[in-house]
Amino acid sequence: MSETAKFLTPEQAARVDHSRFDAEKIDRPTITYWQGAWRRLKKNPLAVVAMVMLAVVLFFVLLGPTINGQEYIKINASIKNTAPNSANWFGTDTMGRDIFCRVWIGARLSLIVALVCSTIQIVVGCAYGGVMAYFGGTVDSVMMRIIEVITSFPSLLITLLIMMVVGQNVGGLLFAMCITSWCGTARQMRGQLMQLRESEYVQAAQMIGASPVRIIIKHLLPNTVSILILNLCSSIPSYIFTEASLSFLGMGLSSDVISLGVLISQGKAKMDFYPWQLFFPAAVLCIAVLAFNLLGDGLRDALDPRTIE
Repeated sequence: MSETAKFLTPEQAARVDHSRFDAEKIDRPTITYWQGAWRRLKKNPLAVVAMVMLAVVLFFVLLGPTINGQEYIKINASIKNTAPNSANWFGTDTMGRDIFCRVWIGARLSLIVALVCSTIQIVVGCAYGGVMAYFGGTVDSVMMRIIEVITSFPSLLITLLIMMVVGQNVGGLLFAMCITSWCGTARQMRGQLMQLRESEYVQAAQMIGASPVRIIIKHLLPNTVSILILNLCSSIPSYIFTEASLSFLGMGLSSDVISLGVLISQGKAKMDFYPWQLFFPAAVLCIAVLAFNLLGDGLRDALDPRTIE
């Protein structure tokens, strides 16, 4: 056989099945961090149940007040304190207003308050913790002392004092619940970012002259997204329960505002004779808080990079 016979022409090489030579071919597809987290989350039955519960709650929060077509503001004395029936699914209150509509209107306000408070907590906590972690030294020490002074006062006492000063309205409630809540997020972000600031990509950004603000926003904070998501999921049920507790005690929103806490407080007075006025808003509150807590636990496991598929 001649030497030229050992070589294949381009046409012959194109017809060769190269898959026979891929002895080390990787059959498992490559997935990103977020794809892997989503797969782990879907395998958690409690997390799936929590997502279904939240989807149902959000559906009724958005569309519930318009489903049965009943009045939730106008007073109708002819049907006051009516038990649940085909027209008024959750019954009526002492003024003849439909409780089904009022429950979902109240849940809407409670969720909005919780989302706004959680957003403020994360934004302020990230900014404050990012500055502490990046600059360190004297700046870190002074800012940490400020946090220690703020957290040394009981948060419930501060909230009650602020509500007494600014009044029982939504704006005052938001300010009262957010004034100290960001401190825990700031501490958490400080610890995480102090580890990340020694990374090579951060040092490279410093060497090319990137500003501290750009380094914090573009390089440090994006690597803490998983922590922020967990923080968000754990903060929302806490704020919902806090708003309901304050309103139930008469220190939250005023009685003319519709929220779950206000409805529970009003239903408590009629509990012996008309238990449905207390049961339904309390049940919706428990379902929402439970769903967020279960989803937070599922996300904690799914976002853990040490979790093995």
